[in-house]
Formats: sequence, structure tokens, C-alpha cells
Amino acid sequence: MTDAPYSGANTRRNIVAFLIGKVPTALLTVSFLGLSARTLSAAEFGRYVLVMAMVEIVLGTTTLGLDWVLLRYAPVYRLHGCRGGLMRMIGAVAAARCAILSLVALLIAGAGPALAAAGYALPLPADLAGPFGLLLVIEGGMRILRDNTLEALALQSRLQLVLVARGVTVLATLWYLSRHGGAVAADLVLAEAGASALSLLLSLAAVAGGLAAVRANDAPWTRPDWRQLLRVALLNYASGIVEYLYSPNFLILLLARFESAAAIGGLGFVLRLTDIIRNYLPGMLVFGLVRSRMIGAYVKSGDYAELRMWAQFLYKISLLTLLPVMGIVFIQGEQILALASAGRYASDHLLFAVLCCWLALRLHRLILGVVFNAVELMQAWVRGSLLSLLVLPLIYVAGRDWLGVWFVVVALFGNELIVGALAVLALRRRGLGWTVGLRWIARAAAATAAG
Repeated sequence: MTDAPYSGANTRRNIVAFLIGKVPTALLTVSFLGLSARTLSAAEFGRYVLVMAMVEIVLGTTTLGLDWVLLRYAPVYRLHGCRGGLMRMIGAVAAARCAILSLVALLIAGAGPALAAAGYALPLPADLAGPFGLLLVIEGGMRILRDNTLEALALQSRLQLVLVARGVTVLATLWYLSRHGGAVAADLVLAEAGASALSLLLSLAAVAGGLAAVRANDAPWTRPDWRQLLRVALLNYASGIVEYLYSPNFLILLLARFESAAAIGGLGFVLRLTDIIRNYLPGMLVFGLVRSRMIGAYVKSGDYAELRMWAQFLYKISLLTLLPVMGIVFIQGEQILALASAGRYASDHLLFAVLCCWLALRLHRLILGVVFNAVELMQAWVRGSLLSLLVLPLIYVAGRDWLGVWFVVVALFGNELIVGALAVLALRRRGLGWTVGLRWIARAAAATAAG
């Protein structure tokens, strides 16, 4: 490791590694999505979407804020060269994460038959409970090491290698199944679990190598005590719970109570495409890299102006590249979906276009979340999230019978607008300037529309 892991030079090296890794990852992701839509029937693809949505919801609602403990304090330990403390923190977080997920998987597997006997069915298909539990535990443990630890330690090249290895593994498995009689949802979930297991081993080796290179720093410093770690964890968990209740995955589970598996399959396919677009916007491409750099630099200097500059730069470049995509999707969305899904989900093109508009609000919220964590204003973030939660039951009760799949879209827009507005007001009340930039957004949107 370098002596300045969050310096500009090291950040540039990480950006290069990140961009190089994103090319094969993008190709693998798109190939997997297209092949899975062709290999599975609409009903089986819908069942697969439900399982993956359940995995994401359980992973999100059981974090207890442990992921943010690593993202917030691993840079602190690394900057001060405290290898032993860093190893203990990573080990404790990973062990706690796997223990919690194992308990949850056992509870869901045991509660499913009992609830079914009492007339209450889980959204998780009963025959997929076993593969679901296996994937849940492996994926959760792997993400703590790959997504949280490697990102926080600014080891982007190793993170990208793990991502590519996972993508190759799951795509190769799906290709094999497609060549030998097709596949069902259970096959695809087990393929995901196998790819995650390989990624877990690779991530463990990458983290171990990174920790071995940490150099001791004799400068005096005060280690964060357990109260600080607990406070960061709980505040992020409180806001994260609300975020997951408004996440597309949770809304899909609600939708499953009154819509068919085929309709859910179409929505899941469109949401996955939307997620791919978000992840490969220029600002989001470097988000994971710059996020750890923003926090590390702010911890060291306390310069809010620099923090705000990075955050607003990320938002501006992401939105400016999103606008042309939105224009293309509004005009050619039906053809894009027809090509990607072999014509199966082409009728969802308007849904696809509107969800691309939602991405603009989503990007703003993601970037603001990093700012609030860096300046330690998570109490205000939690209050805004809790207020937005009051709207969800109203949308569900009033609109589920006539909105159909559009229930998910209305809920997503409502949440982002409320939380974003309250967050900006909270920053301004504390004297921390934040400019949304409505004028340049309007000019850019008008130029896109004219084009």
C-alpha cells in the first residue's frame, strides 16, 4: 500500500483500475441479463426476480449499519497505520454479519411452512427457500469483504478482479444450462450462490494481502471507541431501513401480492436495465472510489468546501450524461427492450423511460448520503427518511388497485423528492451551503429535448 492511500495520485490509479474493470463487468452483466431472459420462461424469470429481491431486502434490513462502520472508520485506521485494530474491526464485522444472516435464513426456512399452514404465505416461493438461504449467507459475507472493505481501503484493482471473476462464473454457468435443456429459477439462484462463494474466497485473499501491506504510523491519535462505532452504525441503519422499504426490491415484494409473476418479471427486467444505466454513468463509475476519498480527505482536513465540490461535481457529470440517455430511451425504448429481451418485455418501454427520469433523483440522494456521513449529520438524514416513510402506506392503500406496476414508480418518486428536499434544507439550516442547480438542470433538459 502507498503511504497516502487517499491522495490524488492514488485516487487516479484507482480510477484507472476501476474503469478498466468496468468494461468487462458491463459486458458480463448485460450478457447475463439477456441470456437469463431468453433461457427462463416469463414465470420462472419472475420467480428468480422475487428471490433476488428477497435477498437484497434481507441483506439491507439486517446490516445493522455494519457496512458503514467499515466505510467510515477503515480509512481512519489505515491512515494511522493501525493494522491490528483494522484487522479486529473487519473480522468482528464479518463474523457478526454472517452470524446474523445465518440466523435469519434459518428463521425464514422454519417460518415458511408454519405461516403457510396459518394462511399467510411469504413472497418467497417455498421450493426456493433452500437456495435462497445459501445465497443469502454467502453473498452477505462476500459483500462485507468485497464491497465495503476493499472500497474503504482504496484497493479498487482487487475489487474489480473479484467482480469480473464473479460475472464470468455465473454467466458461464447460465450458458451451460441454456445448452443442456434450459434452466429454472432454482438453477439460476444456485449459480449465483456458487459465483458468490468463489468471490468470497478471492475477496478474503485480497483483503489479507492489503492488510499485510499496511505500514505502522507512530504519530499519536485517538482511536474511535465503541460508542462512536455504534452511533454511526445505528444512525445509518435507521436511515437504511427506510431506504430499503422504499427500494425497488421491497416494492416488488409488495407488488407480488396483487400482480402476476409475468408482470413482475417485466418490471424486474426494466429495473435491472435501469440499474445498469445508473452504475455506468461517469459519475457513478467513480462513485465508490471518490466516496472513500471524500471521507478520508474530510477526516484529515475538515474542509467542507472541498467535500461539497467533489459531491456536486459527481452529481453534475452524472446528470449531464444521464439526460441524453433519457432522450434515447424515450424515443427508442421499445426497440431497446425488444433487442435486450428478444421481444418479451418491449411493451414496458414507457415504464423504462420514466424510471430513467427517477435516476436523476436517485443520484442526488446517493451523493448527499456521503456528505451527511462525512459531516456527521446523520440524525437529520434519519428524520427526513422517517418522514418519507409515512407516504408509503398511503400510496399502497390508495393506489394498488389501479396503479398496477406503476405503484412502484409512484412510491420511488415520492420517497426521493421528500428525502432530497428535507436533506438540502437541513444542510442550509446548519450553514452548510448546497446548491441543487435547478437552472442549469432546466437548460440541459431543454437542450436534450430540442436535440
